[in-house]
Amino acid sequence: MTFIPQAQIETRAAELWRQHQLEPGFDVERLLDDLGLGLVWDEIEDGDGAGRVLGQLIPGQRTVVLNERHVDDLEAREGRLRRYTLGHEIGHWLLHADAARTGTLSLFDGERIWCRDGSFDPIERQAEMFSAALLIPEDRLRAALPQSPWRGWGVVYRLADTFAVNVTPMKIRLERLHWMHLDEGNVPTSGSQPVPGQTSLLDI
Repeated sequence: MTFIPQAQIETRAAELWRQHQLEPGFDVERLLDDLGLGLVWDEIEDGDGAGRVLGQLIPGQRTVVLNERHVDDLEAREGRLRRYTLGHEIGHWLLHADAARTGTLSLFDGERIWCRDGSFDPIERQAEMFSAALLIPEDRLRAALPQSPWRGWGVVYRLADTFAVNVTPMKIRLERLHWMHLDEGNVPTSGSQPVPGQTSLLDI
């Protein structure tokens, strides 16, 4: 599988924002339609314990499948996990579908790209990064951040509400952008993880 740099993933997601004039909390299913992708629900076996299968992309049919077995989780909190899963499948479509169709991408059954919760497969990690970049674009997130220094889970929850995602992906997004870390008390705090011995602005 070809390595795809984070910067390239961010750029592909940003292109969709420009082309489709997206806003925070946008309708992901409408974006699927605009990309010419169909959406269906079906029961999918989770398999051998390698993680829940939340969805699939069938490139040859231009179709995204969501797993009815996990409908309660996918639809909880206004469908935030569903939105994230659809963003993940859009990532597979833009980043991996061509390779899948030409046979240069190894798929689980030769036809479908599976979305497994918590998978460490490289293509799954790439699709996960794409979904974060699509639903929580860097420039919009930067504009929504409170002025530093800030501290507390309330900030993370408010940002998650703004972008219609769950708290965990928002926390991970902030950490990967080095805009937040967890302090010794496991409380979100603005800025990167300080070097041991370095004084925090919040301590001054």
